Amino acid sequence: MVAMHDDSPYLQALVEINSPPFNEKEWLLSNFELYKSTLIWPDNLPPIGRSNLQKGMLIEKFNSTYHEILSEFHYTLDNGNQMLILGDRLEDI
Repeated sequence: MVAMHDDSPYLQALVEINSPPFNEKEWLLSNFELYKSTLIWPDNLPPIGRSNLQKGMLIEKFNSTYHEILSEFHYTLDNGNQMLILGDRLEDI
């Protein structure tokens, strides 16, 4: 029997993008734990993407969308505490 993955949290996060008012920075911060669930993040090392994220899956769509929005900001990933330190938008500096 194949385990079914619950895609509803990823779907909800993606729906939020199209729900006004959308604040990218708040969305990134509030969905960081969900983003972490799409990664393999060994202690004190940088995170790596999961190899089983296939195109067309909601988890993959969420992961790529999150990373795309995140790349519009100055940010640091704290590998020791597995936290996101989010700065200003790149265009705002």
